[in-house]
Amino acid sequence: MFEFDMKYGYYVRTVLEYPEIRDLTIRAEQMGFESAHVNDHLIGFDEKQGKKEPYLEALMLMSSLAVETKKIKLGHIVLCNSFRNPAYLAKMISTLDHISNGRALLWLGAGWYEEEYKAYGYPFPDPKRRVDELEESLTIYKKLFTEDSTDFEGNIWKLENSRNYPKPIQKPYPQIVLGTTGKRMTEIACREADGINLPYVKFDDLPKTISNIRSLLEKYNRNTDEFEISYFGGINLVNNQEEIDNLVEGIIDRAKEDSKPTREEVLKNQFIGYPEDIKEKLNKYEDLGISKMVIAIRKSESIEDPMKLFHAKIM
Repeated sequence: MFEFDMKYGYYVRTVLEYPEIRDLTIRAEQMGFESAHVNDHLIGFDEKQGKKEPYLEALMLMSSLAVETKKIKLGHIVLCNSFRNPAYLAKMISTLDHISNGRALLWLGAGWYEEEYKAYGYPFPDPKRRVDELEESLTIYKKLFTEDSTDFEGNIWKLENSRNYPKPIQKPYPQIVLGTTGKRMTEIACREADGINLPYVKFDDLPKTISNIRSLLEKYNRNTDEFEISYFGGINLVNNQEEIDNLVEGIIDRAKEDSKPTREEVLKNQFIGYPEDIKEKLNKYEDLGISKMVIAIRKSESIEDPMKLFHAKIM
């Protein structure tokens, strides 16, 4: 049996209506998950229904969940930096930290979903500009979380005598994490943030990715023990070989014709298997340097309550 120090967050937008999200978040808290996360999107991804999925606004949703819960940390995976003026977002996160009594997280990304930007009237600049905006925003967040009054003039934003009160309960501020695998974003995270979240990185690529992160942390004289490297992915628990085969075949069938993975690649890079298989794989990720997993436990044909089984056999 493996002994884990791994922390777990739960991606609670596996369901979409508010009562379901609320109940799933409360259940995750009761099971001992450290944090609950939703993505920050304004339209869904349901092509067949014309993208009419009920996507609740991410920060308002977390404010409500703060009232419904007592211990679990509340964050995103990840907030789109483009959607909110950084001074205003600093105010929103400070407010969430007070509503939740010190449980807010500030997990950020530079944005990518062009259709969504256009649908809501946001300009969609090139990747360099979006990362420039994020980099400058990080300076603003930290200043407004800690300074009595902030004057700031960058290439993008200008603030005059900006006062953010009340300050967050968490000192010096809520955890800042960047969700990325990009080269420049990774460097910014290692220089400025408290952690990095890696979405769906292939297992064989993780050693190089984590080695690069550690090198950058050393470059910027950061304490590696205080920098959290987390991973985001889904988990399929099963109790028979037929379901494993069906899941693997489905992943291969849905992949684009020019990039279909082999069965071996799917099994290496996806969390599909019996509880003991999943636990062994998580142990390998932890050995590589992953200290937190943000997961979504998917429905199973063969297990009535896979989340309960994960809690009992793996956590």
